[in-house]
Amino acid sequence: MPRPRLLSLVVAAALVATALALSATPARAPADDQPYILALGDSLAAGDQPDARGIDRPTPDGYVTVLARRLRRVYRGAKPVNLSCGGETTSTILNRAGCEHEFGPGSQVQQAERLLARPGAVLVIVDVGDNDVERCVHTDGRGIDRACVARGGATLEKNLPVIAQRIRAAAGPNVRVVGLTDYDQYLALWLDGAQGRADARASVPVIDALNAQMTRIYTAAGISVANAGDLFSTHAFSARRPLPGHGTVPLAVERICRWTWACSDPPIGHDDHANAAGYRIIAQAILNRISRPGGGP
Repeated sequence: MPRPRLLSLVVAAALVATALALSATPARAPADDQPYILALGDSLAAGDQPDARGIDRPTPDGYVTVLARRLRRVYRGAKPVNLSCGGETTSTILNRAGCEHEFGPGSQVQQAERLLARPGAVLVIVDVGDNDVERCVHTDGRGIDRACVARGGATLEKNLPVIAQRIRAAAGPNVRVVGLTDYDQYLALWLDGAQGRADARASVPVIDALNAQMTRIYTAAGISVANAGDLFSTHAFSARRPLPGHGTVPLAVERICRWTWACSDPPIGHDDHANAAGYRIIAQAILNRISRPGGGP
């Protein structure tokens, strides 16, 4: 029998139907005099959510769109320009052709450099690196492949400094660049019994190490860091919250289930992408970072 999840079947069906009805706005270059927010990265930056069949698709609910909407209060007419592609790693974002062909040939990094040569950027967001390591944490009971984690970390150590330095140089000294670190999607495994709870706890130091590595690299390149995991309360295991169908669970688990699709029943299953509420939380983490004294774009 399928175990109960956070969402009732009725609510889940309504949500996935809404996600299916959404379609992402194609990226378009800004007008010459238009301020813009530039984003590059993977599916989280693209605003992906699962449709009714569990297939991830870009949606207009992503944090880049939310940021643009909020920053229009400061930068009138600010436009989101999102180069992000699902599945990107630190290798592919440097070497594979970008998915937004309007911005010319080359990788996402090359497209971003070409865009940043024109005026108007008010904020640049870089969101890549989690796919290098998180594929090594399994959700089927196999636990964590430590050798895979080490290889992913080595690849990230080689590539992310190049990405960060190139984007920082292309943006110039007057444009704020923010790198995003990740929440721990594997806390959803807490719902899978004793082994799941052990795997959920074991995932936290892996994600912590990944985030620390990215933070160090971004900071060295002069890029600010927004940590989404802070607002997702990744380390909050003592505080308890009710989760429908599961009694009380750690706050960290409740937030992952409430703000992502990771606790969904089939056909969605364990999907690490944020839902609309979660994307708003990620946008808030970025806004918190850039709104600190001296930290505005």
